[in-house]
Amino acid sequence: MTETSHGPLPQKAIVTLSDTDLNDGLTALRWRLRELVMEGVCLVVVDVSDLGQISSTLLAELLDTHRTCRRRGGGVVIRHASRKMTDVLRRTGLDKVFDVEAA
Repeated sequence: MTETSHGPLPQKAIVTLSDTDLNDGLTALRWRLRELVMEGVCLVVVDVSDLGQISSTLLAELLDTHRTCRRRGGGVVIRHASRKMTDVLRRTGLDKVFDVEAA
């Protein structure tokens, strides 16, 4: 008989983004995401329901976080993406990288 040991469940964090959060740039978000990853989070859920559009700079930050989380068996989920955001992610092929949950 083989014994299987199960580790703790993957740590998950939910980050809510809005246009006002990003008006001052992505520096605060960049540090927050890195802090989460250093704390051991391997699944980051990003709620974009209050975000008008998704920028290439934001996508680059999310990709960086995704790469780190994938090494730990997790990833990044983009939650409540508008139709416009979903179209951008599909055109860029990032809908195959991120788990995307439409609004």
